[in-house]
Amino acid sequence: MSEAFGSDVTQVNRRRFLSGGIAVAGGGVLGAFGVSGTADAASDAGPRQLGGGEIGSGWTFVAADGTAADGSALASAESVAGLRPAIVPGTPLTSMIANGEYPDPLYGHIVTDTVPDSLKDTGYWYRVAFRVPKLIPGQRFWLQFDGINYLGTVWLNGSKVGTVEGAFKRAVFEVTDIVAKADGVAWLAVLVGKLEYTDPPALPSYASGVTRGGRNGGPTGVTLKNGPTFFCTAGWDWLPTIPDRDLGIWQPVTWRTTGPVRVADVQVTSTLSPDLRTAEVAVELALDSAAEKSVVVTGSLDGREFRRTVSVPAGASSVTLTSKEIACLRLDRPKLWWPNGYGEPDRYRLTVGVEVGGQVCDERSVDFGVRRIEYTTPMRSPSGTVSQCLAITVNNQPILVMGGNWGLDEALKRIPRERLRAQVRLHRDANLNLIRNWNGQSSTEDFYAACDEYGILVWQDFFCSTEGPPPENVARDLANIRDCIVRFRNHPSILLWCGGNEGPPPQPLIDGLDALVAELDPQRVVLTSSAGDTGANPVDGYRSGGPYHWVPPAKHFSLNDGTQWPPFHNEVGSYSIPTLEFMRKMLPEASWEHPDDFWADRDVNGNGGNGGGAGYLRLTAERYGEVRNLPDFARKSQLMNYECIKAIYEAPVAHMRSAGPYPRTGVIMWMTNPAQPSFVWQMYSHDLEAHSSFYAVQHACRRINAVLDAQNFDVVVANHSRTVVRGTVEATLYGLDGAEFAGSTVRVDGVAGSDRAVVGSLASQVKGAPSDIAFVRLVLRDPRGAEVVRNFYWVENPERAAGFAGLDGMPAAAVSVIAGVSREPDGLEVAVDVRNIGKSVALMLHLQVYDVRTGERVLPATFSDNYLNLIGGEAATVRVRLDGEQVRRHPEVGVRIDGWKIDQRASRLRGRGVAVTFNQEALATRPAVSTFGR
Repeated sequence: MSEAFGSDVTQVNRRRFLSGGIAVAGGGVLGAFGVSGTADAASDAGPRQLGGGEIGSGWTFVAADGTAADGSALASAESVAGLRPAIVPGTPLTSMIANGEYPDPLYGHIVTDTVPDSLKDTGYWYRVAFRVPKLIPGQRFWLQFDGINYLGTVWLNGSKVGTVEGAFKRAVFEVTDIVAKADGVAWLAVLVGKLEYTDPPALPSYASGVTRGGRNGGPTGVTLKNGPTFFCTAGWDWLPTIPDRDLGIWQPVTWRTTGPVRVADVQVTSTLSPDLRTAEVAVELALDSAAEKSVVVTGSLDGREFRRTVSVPAGASSVTLTSKEIACLRLDRPKLWWPNGYGEPDRYRLTVGVEVGGQVCDERSVDFGVRRIEYTTPMRSPSGTVSQCLAITVNNQPILVMGGNWGLDEALKRIPRERLRAQVRLHRDANLNLIRNWNGQSSTEDFYAACDEYGILVWQDFFCSTEGPPPENVARDLANIRDCIVRFRNHPSILLWCGGNEGPPPQPLIDGLDALVAELDPQRVVLTSSAGDTGANPVDGYRSGGPYHWVPPAKHFSLNDGTQWPPFHNEVGSYSIPTLEFMRKMLPEASWEHPDDFWADRDVNGNGGNGGGAGYLRLTAERYGEVRNLPDFARKSQLMNYECIKAIYEAPVAHMRSAGPYPRTGVIMWMTNPAQPSFVWQMYSHDLEAHSSFYAVQHACRRINAVLDAQNFDVVVANHSRTVVRGTVEATLYGLDGAEFAGSTVRVDGVAGSDRAVVGSLASQVKGAPSDIAFVRLVLRDPRGAEVVRNFYWVENPERAAGFAGLDGMPAAAVSVIAGVSREPDGLEVAVDVRNIGKSVALMLHLQVYDVRTGERVLPATFSDNYLNLIGGEAATVRVRLDGEQVRRHPEVGVRIDGWKIDQRASRLRGRGVAVTFNQEALATRPAVSTFGR
């Protein structure tokens, strides 16, 4: 049985974890899925030496302070009082939620009012019995823990096996002697030790205007002294204090059998020639042998097999294979791994094993990518010195980094594989090409595998932040860093390693990290921190620093106009309000119309940059008119989201490469993935619904685009494809009545790949608008007249800028919506044809797919487009993919529509095998008496 078998079993169990409700948000019950009895590890392995599986069910747990039993008793058949069913992988709190002890605290509750903070003040015993095979001569048995937060002590059948320290370090124990005496069943007990340093909870206060006391990392920040853990769970401006601090066995526990020689690790490195025509692959095997042996190393790559006989000593050793000895390790015209939007993220699979005496002792499969990365370009800084600035080139193609920051994959570490894949897929669909793994808080095999699959580069931070004291145990920190590098370095998605967040770690950590990368992964760059590099050959030209709150689009263009240093900005964000349906799900009904501490626990105060939640609400009213009720807040917020977040990406796009003296080289939005239900820093909701922020990102990050500079109304053609762009740009301007009042067509003679060009200006036309507000439609066409891309803006007349409250005075739009369904082998596709059949502009038309029986949204739903802006007579077709599991759970689906102002009587809705309706609740924005905030 190969290593791939263990991986497959892991995926099956974790999918079951997902189907139990872990990925569903909003009072979602995790569900029971066989957490009592004996774990289904495996049955007799027979005469073969290889076997393995996940120990994913049958677990129980108890607070360590609440039991007198010790490890020897728990790791036995002895009865122990107080044990309750446990979710593994999971945390104590996720198990308690599954057992009905607490509701999901992220929905309709204030976390710290719902779950006692004392959960963090104890360790936890976990216990499981699992079947083990009868070992044959020479066979060895291994236990592996992929992640325990924070300290783990492992017992098996009454014997202490070993310990592991830190959340991001694996532990592998050989327990052959114990299992050989087990008589078919092994009893496993794990003591999960608590954090060494904790703070009291950080509490939400809407009235304060700041989030959780105005500081990140808890009241004092002492949690950060622990180092390699989920220190953000102390409380951050995007995360409430998590009562158990995400302790627990949070990653899978597996067992494996091997022969006398074990493959402990496989490192694959590829060196791609400058002309991209050949690649040299090197394979280094770390072996663990029970005795000195003559070993045959076998393998295959790209359908070509190889064998080589080597002699290995007892204990640990390594074997290196190169194309000098193994011809198939030289690849001619290799398939390349490309970042999203530049080509396919192709990968190779290497299978390698070791044989002794004609029997396979161990075998591993590794997927890897072939790509060539250059990290810097010389640029003269404001001081006059020329430095090497962060500017990424992949496979000889300059890449404008358009990324998103992840603070934590999920607040309670409910991260089954399919949820992670869906989150990363949303980044792919939004046209992003990078995720920054902030402080390494989302470091799992599933995460990197998804990034490999979808072509998403990873900026990999480690576990140090300026929000508190540095890690106290440097050796523990470096041990976790070492294991992360060894464990994940084969993933082509990993772009670089970074010491931590916003400031340098202590010098011993800097020196240790630099030494580890030089030893273990010298092909990649290592940065000291996200705010600057102090290495021997420092990388310059990047920073953090926001703004983290809402600003008008022109502000982002002024910060990214090519005159501002530095050219790479890795943290900038805004409020990002979800849909009406999601706000109602994440808040108790009594708080829907009345912002309060429940809103604050969902981060509405942000970092206080707009004056907190109350200040942001005032700003929304100033820009778009009085907020009358929650539906009105939802629709106005979607416009606020769209215009600001679109500018975060469009501004760098419009000023890359030839813009100077400091052309943009990258932007990473703070944030794109929400760890919890939230009002800020996201492009989709915690339940994976893409609201207007997502489509703002998607529209801004198209590889070929026509952009309106919000600062000066220049029209810019941005081209980060690999081909020259030629054609024309049609610019048309409309008034509030939908009538065209100006227009022009300009020729695009040729915009080089990875560059941009100003092709015209609309400043005079905008100033000549007949009202305070104008709509601008840009259409880029190729030389044959075919539409390449369409872009749309609402802008203020700079001669009398007064915000957008006047949008409420525009005539309502009449639309035609026709939807049909086509069944496919793996699901179905809903096609929605939307047309503006009136004269007024149809603004921010929003489609949802919903379950006709329950009215609930079907999520995650992959829309080809959404939040449509259509002038009179214009049409668009939107396609929505639902997979087979979604179809099974939602056999009858419908489509509903809302938008800024819709004339329902003049509109036409029609479904072909699918219901089509107006979203009446979202459209109910004009109550007889305003209720919001009153």
